[in-house]
Amino acid sequence: MNMMPKLLLIVLLGASLGFAQRKNGGGGEMGGMPMMQSQSRLDRIEVALKLNHEQKKQVKSILDDGQKEAAPVRDELVKSELDIGEAVAGGKSQNEIDKAVVVYSELQAQMAGIEMKAFAKIYQALDKDQQPNAGPVFFMMQGIFKTKNWNETR
Repeated sequence: MNMMPKLLLIVLLGASLGFAQRKNGGGGEMGGMPMMQSQSRLDRIEVALKLNHEQKKQVKSILDDGQKEAAPVRDELVKSELDIGEAVAGGKSQNEIDKAVVVYSELQAQMAGIEMKAFAKIYQALDKDQQPNAGPVFFMMQGIFKTKNWNETR
C-alpha cells in the first residue's frame, strides 16, 4: 500500500475517533481534550500531540514554510473572490462567472494541498505513540494558511 493512502486512512480513523469522543465526552472538549481558545495554534498542537521541545521547533518550521508557500495562493484567492463578485455585480454572463468560480476552486484546491502537505510532514515527524493523536490536528490544518499568521490565537 502506498504511503499517502495509509496516511489518509490513519487520519480519517483518528478523526472519527475524535468525533465519537466529542459526542460521548461532550462539554467544552474537542476529541477528549479541553478546548484552549486563548492559546496559539502552535501551543494547541503541542498539547494535542504531546510534542517535545525539538518537535515543537520542527512543527513551527514546517508551518512557517507552509505559510510562505501559501502566501501567493492566498493573495490570488482574495483576487479571485473579488473577480467573482465583480462578475456577478457587473452582470457578466453565466459562462464568465463560471470561469471565475473554476479559477477560485482551483486555488482552493491548491491551498488545501499545501495544508495537507504540511500536515503529512508533521505526522511523519511524530513518534508512533503520538501519531494516533493527530486527528484533531488534521482539522486544525484546514484553513490554517488563509491568514497572514498561521499561529494567531483564535
